[in-house]
Amino acid sequence: MRIALLHLDLSGGPEDRNLALLQQATTLAAEAGAQWVITPETALQGYFFTQKGRPVSIPVQPAPELQPLRELAAAYGLTVFLCCAEQDEVSGQCYNSCLVIGGKGEIIGRHRKMHSHGSGAEGWADKGTVLEPFACREMTVGVLICADAYFEQNARTLKAKQAQVIIVPAAWPPGHCGGPPVNAWERCSRESGLPVWICNQTGNQEVMDLSKAQSAVVVDGKLALAYSGLQQAVLLFDWDESGQTLLAADFKVLGL
Repeated sequence: MRIALLHLDLSGGPEDRNLALLQQATTLAAEAGAQWVITPETALQGYFFTQKGRPVSIPVQPAPELQPLRELAAAYGLTVFLCCAEQDEVSGQCYNSCLVIGGKGEIIGRHRKMHSHGSGAEGWADKGTVLEPFACREMTVGVLICADAYFEQNARTLKAKQAQVIIVPAAWPPGHCGGPPVNAWERCSRESGLPVWICNQTGNQEVMDLSKAQSAVVVDGKLALAYSGLQQAVLLFDWDESGQTLLAADFKVLGL
C-alpha cells in the first residue's frame, strides 16, 4: 500500500487557505497512487489559529466545510487522517482531534489529543480520555497526536489493543517539548514493537519555527525515512501490510 504524508505550511491558517491546500495535496497524493493520506496536527484551522486575532468558532465535526475532502476520499477510495479542532456536540468541550475519513467519505473514527499543553496555542483544547485503535480497510491503526507519542504507555496500550501501526500527526520541531522528537518517536516504536509514521509540518512565520520539523517513518525503533525543510511536499512511501515491512529507501517527494 502507498502512504502519503502531507508536509505542508499550515500553522498560520486561515482555514479556507488550508482547506484549499489540503485538497490540492490530497488530489496529488491520490493521483500518485496513495491509499492513505495523513495530515499534520490541527491541519484544518492551523496550529496557531486562536492567536491570529481572527474570530474563533470551533464547530462540531464533520462540519459542512469538510465536504470537499470527504468527496475526494470517496472519489479515490482513500483513508484520510484529517487533523482539526472540533467541539463535542453533547458536552460543548473542544478538542485537538484527528478524524479518520473512510473510502466512502464517512467518519470511521476520531482521536482526541490526550496531552495538550493547556496554554498558549493549545489553551483552547480540552484533553481527550479515550485511546482506541481504528480498524481501517488495510490495517488497524492507532493515532497519537504530537505529545501523545512522548508517553510510552500510550504506545503500549495501542499495541495491546491490536494496533498494527501508530500514526503521529505533529507540530513538533527539534528542541521543543521534551527534546528532540525523534527520541520520542523511536521510543514509541521500541515500546510497542510497531512502526510509527509521523506527519509533521513546515513554516517559519509563527512563534514556533517549523522549518526543520521532520516528517518521518520509524521502523523497529529506528528512524528509517525523514524529510524536513521549507519546501511543501507530499511525501510518498510504500508499505507491505502483510509483512509489515517498508518498501522504500527514501520518500518520493512531490513538491507543491
